[in-house]
Amino acid sequence: MNKLSIIFCLLIVAITDVLYAQVTFATEDIPKDLLVRANAVVRDETIHLELRSDKEVIETVSRSITILNNRGTDYAAISLYYNKSKSIKSLKGEIFNEHGFLISKFSLKNFSDQSATDNVSMFADYRVKSYNPSIQEYPYTIVYTYEIKHNQSLAIPDWRPNYFDDVAIQQSKYVFAAAPSNELRIKTQNLQKDPQIAQTEKLKTHSFVVNNIQARKPEPYSESIDLTCIQVRILPKTFSYYNKKSTVNDWNEFGKWVYDDLLADKRQLPESTVQEIKIRLSELKTDQEKARFLYKYMQNKTRYISIQIGIGGLEPFSAQYVDELSYGDCKALVNYMQALLDIANIPSYYCIVEAGNRKVDLDIDFANAGDGNHIILCIPFANDTTWLECTNNKIPYGFLGDFTDDRLVLACTAEGGKILRTPKYTANDNLQLRNSHFEIQEDGSLKGTVKTYFSGTQFDNHFYNQFLSPSELTKRLKQQYDVDNVVFEKANYVMNEDTTPTLEENLEIFVKSYVVKSENAKLIHPNLFSIGRAIPENKDRKKPVYINRGYTDIDSILFDLPADVISNIQPENKILEAPMGRYEMKTSIKDHKLHFYRKFQLFEGTYPAESYTDFSRLMKDASSLDRGRYKLLLKSEK
Repeated sequence: MNKLSIIFCLLIVAITDVLYAQVTFATEDIPKDLLVRANAVVRDETIHLELRSDKEVIETVSRSITILNNRGTDYAAISLYYNKSKSIKSLKGEIFNEHGFLISKFSLKNFSDQSATDNVSMFADYRVKSYNPSIQEYPYTIVYTYEIKHNQSLAIPDWRPNYFDDVAIQQSKYVFAAAPSNELRIKTQNLQKDPQIAQTEKLKTHSFVVNNIQARKPEPYSESIDLTCIQVRILPKTFSYYNKKSTVNDWNEFGKWVYDDLLADKRQLPESTVQEIKIRLSELKTDQEKARFLYKYMQNKTRYISIQIGIGGLEPFSAQYVDELSYGDCKALVNYMQALLDIANIPSYYCIVEAGNRKVDLDIDFANAGDGNHIILCIPFANDTTWLECTNNKIPYGFLGDFTDDRLVLACTAEGGKILRTPKYTANDNLQLRNSHFEIQEDGSLKGTVKTYFSGTQFDNHFYNQFLSPSELTKRLKQQYDVDNVVFEKANYVMNEDTTPTLEENLEIFVKSYVVKSENAKLIHPNLFSIGRAIPENKDRKKPVYINRGYTDIDSILFDLPADVISNIQPENKILEAPMGRYEMKTSIKDHKLHFYRKFQLFEGTYPAESYTDFSRLMKDASSLDRGRYKLLLKSEK
């Protein structure tokens, strides 16, 4: 072949590549309906997993995603985590402009590499390679392929293609391949269509695919996306994890594996500690008294430090390790507390929970290591089950709060895993009860006292204020009481640590020029502290209304009126109701004192989509009433 022919062939290849890029990655090729509400569009995605053995899983991901605007920038970022059980084998990528022309290429050498340790982790063996393209002209398309090797088969990536509201999906595929002899556990939800199953002598392949999924309009007060998105989870029944092999079909067997393989022989304590505890316990009579003492002992002795090393961050350090060094993560501190309870012969359960303000249950039908990000302790006293949060050395005995309340958890016992539910706090339990008394001074300033009781999940709201320095407390109170010109002259706290802990906050405050003088009157806004916010209207609501947790707020405020005004305000009583909430507001004047009362209740639950109209109207009208002002006529102008 002569030189001219070679040049001609190369030119044809180059032109073909350009045309291919234009056809494949030009933004104009995206179906118009996929652009509605989308900040990014997944053009094509394949997640391929091959279970080669119980100690080897190969994950290959190919993805092309078009970033439509700066709000979609985060979807171009790539973060690949690795440690001893997970290695990154390869990666290559390209970036195309809106017309589909190649503008840059990248590989692993362009990635930053750093510890994946968060702000509270003292030890972690995870690292992360990260890349975020610096592209300022939109739209553009990022295309990449990478391969990861997993040296275990307990934690395998699942598939949730439509997890994000503002991302449209042109095509996404999830492929899982394993030897036909491998027994798999498969959990699916909300699939567009059944998977394709193909089998050869060496491999059985499950292929799941979705096409043309539009971005969604976010709807507040909706159920967790984990319950409504498309999802596929696949795990082998027999797995290997850090050279520990087992077979798990359900949560009972999973809990048994955790107990036998991860917790075994971890609860021995030094003999000196055992003898010290026995002497201290000899003075106590009931198991409840002993457990309360041991919890306070653990709190005083230890501090929480996140530790993400060892068996994938799942195996706790021993009780002896914690006793010697006086720190541990949630796993280690729960295990240590169990060891202390063992001295008193008090049974307890090591419990796996998905912690966070939003209630998330373990998937009761699919045992897996991905559910659960925290460990708490359960003491199954007869008719008085007690739950302990062991990572917080200030929280009262037996109190969980909104971090782990009302959700299904797994108790790992010698007999196997048991599904339990943590305590639920009702709208009446989650109480904020505030009583205030103010004198309106001649210049319109307020001076008075505010006493508030907090209980249930509202106990946490101001609980930590009592541990702040004076300057930090003032700053925090100004955030919590968003009132202009407020001065906190005194603040003290009284905590009741009974079965249901409560906190009493006592404040002495001064608010400069709160009551405003007009030509012939003084204007007062009696609701200082509890101003509700309206929520967006949505006449085309699609999803049910979900209230994650209910609560009750009650405000009673008494104002001593100044001598220069007359008692001219007519009594007012407003009640607003909807299926998920109730609002009541009263104002009246008696004995030259202005009385203001406000009560708002939000009720936990799931309500029909059409009830959102009632909900938004309730919140809008309540917010309007919360902002109401009253005109106190001056005597001289009567």
